[in-house]
Formats: sequence, structure tokens, C-alpha cells
Amino acid sequence: AGMGGMRAAGIESGVPMEVVAAYEISEICSEAYRHNYGASEWRLKTIERLSVEDLDAHHADVWLMSPPCQPFTRSGLRQDHEDTRTQPLLHLSKVLGEMRYPPRKLLVENVIGFERSESRRRLLGALAARGWCGAEFALDPEHFGLPNRRPRYYGLFQAPDDDGAWRAADAAGEQVCHWRSVAELLEGEGPDGEPTLQGAPWQAVSPPPLSQFLQAPEEIAREEAELRCSLEVSQEILKDRHDRGGKFDIHLRSDCTSACLTKVNGRLPKGFSPLVVVDEAEAGPLEQRPKVSAQGDGPGAATDHVWRPGVRLRYLSPVEQLRLMGYPDSYSFPARLGFRERSSLIGNSLNVCIVSWLLRVLLPDAGSVVAPEPPPRVLAALAATSSPGSPLAPPCGGAAPRCADPALVERGWGPRVRQLRGC
Repeated sequence: AGMGGMRAAGIESGVPMEVVAAYEISEICSEAYRHNYGASEWRLKTIERLSVEDLDAHHADVWLMSPPCQPFTRSGLRQDHEDTRTQPLLHLSKVLGEMRYPPRKLLVENVIGFERSESRRRLLGALAARGWCGAEFALDPEHFGLPNRRPRYYGLFQAPDDDGAWRAADAAGEQVCHWRSVAELLEGEGPDGEPTLQGAPWQAVSPPPLSQFLQAPEEIAREEAELRCSLEVSQEILKDRHDRGGKFDIHLRSDCTSACLTKVNGRLPKGFSPLVVVDEAEAGPLEQRPKVSAQGDGPGAATDHVWRPGVRLRYLSPVEQLRLMGYPDSYSFPARLGFRERSSLIGNSLNVCIVSWLLRVLLPDAGSVVAPEPPPRVLAALAATSSPGSPLAPPCGGAAPRCADPALVERGWGPRVRQLRGC
């Protein structure tokens, strides 16, 4: 359940649904979730402790899952199924075949790299045994008009109908993604058995500038007062990191991208955080260099703005972070949660805009799937930068499924994106 990203995406999708249970073991997540959505479906319990009877009792049609990503991240130990944090997912994969009332559809979100994991293989093995079909994606917020880099794996899976068939198109008969049997997905494509990851079914949208998501100075001052802390990073921390040869993810208001938000955001000198210049006029021009990092320097890679002593930088505020993650403006945090707690929750969350579109693909009975409508703030930004008569969102009805964005490969995620047959 986390802080409620899946719940927010469900609401934003417009698909009618009733949440029967939301499982989480974090008390801080519980506070944020209950603050926004109430406590009726909240369960403070580990999923691996749920029996088949417990799961059957929900009669849930859909499971929405975002398992812990640490077992699969580039910077982690990559222990995969041997990491205890994969136990909930492995438990569900095991009991799925024993349930009397199993779900009919699944949505899974995780980091790029999950598609190569043994944990995924076990989940798909359980689904293949029941004749399910699926579609797997590599999607990034930039594809959805949000100036933020957060490439992620997404898997959609559905059970066959009573006659053994499964739907491969939306309610209007238009195919918006490439559904295949899960057995085929397990086989992969190519000599090394790489899985096929699809992209968004439209041409890439140029994200609006970051300035459209940043707060005015007076709004930042009010949020700092609420948080009881300053968002500005001290010159001592910046100088120490600079002297040690450390890099910064510095952004200007004109940038059309920003660094990925993680659970350690806001904790410099630990980890990395996207930073914005407090006063660009005061700072003057910054030297720029191609980013040299695990994300590579190919198409779509970021540029490093080089810090120099005296240039003031600040963290993104929680409100700004929520905007980049596609959360609605109505989402808020309990007053007692500080900056670091809020930033950690957001960094561990998911992109609401992307998941809301995927829910409309997975649950087409609510109506035909159309191009996902970005949050109002994004629509306004796109309108401001679009030429007269141009569409604010790219049409996807009737479009052939597209391959995943090659830039994800160029950024150094590894040769994980393959061409679809016929692409």
C-alpha cells in the first residue's frame, strides 16, 4: 500500500473500483495513507503471513503490487529471491494456484531489472500454469509529459475468460498494447532470452519545463515554516562533497527533466538528490558537462550543471516532488511528518500518472482506453508550449503497440529492451 500511490492512481484513472484491502507494515506509510484515504481497508500485516483463506475472503478481482525494489536495483546487492524483502511476492506466487477465488488481473510495478529476476520468473510461472496473458512495459514519466526521470518496469496480466480466451483489445476493439501468453513472455526473445518490454503507444511528448512544477519563493517559505526546516543545502555540505569529487544533480527552471527521486532524497551528503538553484539571477551561468553516471551519456541522458562555491541550492519541496510523481494537488501529509519522512515516502512511491493509464489499459470494461490525460498542471504547461491547434496529449486509439524507448538502453540500463515483432 505504501503512502497510497496505487490508491491515488485508481482514483485518477476514473475506473470504478472498491479497495477491499491495503497491506503495509510501515507505521509512517499508515499515517500518510489514512490521512488521505481513511482506515477502512488498511491492514498492518505482512503479506507472507496471509493464508489462502485470508486471500480468498477478499474475493478481490485485481491485485495491484509494487514489491520492494531493493533486491533488484543497480546499486544494491541484487540478491533477488534470496533477499527476504521478496518473500511477500514469492508467497503470493506460490499460493495463487491454491486459491478458490484468485484475482483475474494483476498490475506489478518495479525497477528496471526486475524483468530479469528469478522473482519475476516465479510469478510468471504461476500465471502461465493458469493460462494467463500479459504485457510488460518500460515506461518513464518523461513519456507522460512529466519532467522527471524514473524509468520503471510495469507488468499487466489477466486471466483467460471461461472459454479459455483473453481480451487483447480495449472496449472499442482497438489494440493499445501487445498482449501475449505468459508462457511466451517467459520464453523471451533473442538468443539470451531477454524479455520484451513495450513503450507508450504514442510519440514521445516533450515535457514542459521544470518551472511549471516549482513553487514560488513565498510558497516555499510557507512550506518551510510548516516543515520547521530550511530546504536550502548548507554551503559546508556542498563544498565538502565538491572537494571530494562528488557530483550533484543540479537543475535550472528551464530544464525539461530532473533526477530520479529516491528514499534518500533530502539527506545529503548521503546519496543523491535533485537540487534546484535558489536564485538563478544571483548565481549567474553555470558550467555544463555531460553527465557521467550509471545512466550513461547517450540520447536522453542528463546534463550536469557544475556547482561552484557560493551558488545556493535547495531540495525540491514535498509539494514539488508530489507534482513530479503525478499525485493530485489534493494529496497531503500529516502535519507531524517532517521533510525527510515525506521525501522518503515519495521516493519509495510510484508515478501516479503512469499507473492510472495502465489501469485503464488493464480494466477496459470501464470504457475504451484513450491517451492518459496528464494532471491539470501538466495540461496547462503543455498548452503553454504547444502550437495552436496541436493536441495536448498524443492520440493512442488504434495505434499499433510501440517498442520501449531506446533511450532507456542508451542511459545504461543494459540491453533489456527488445524490438517487438513487427515494430
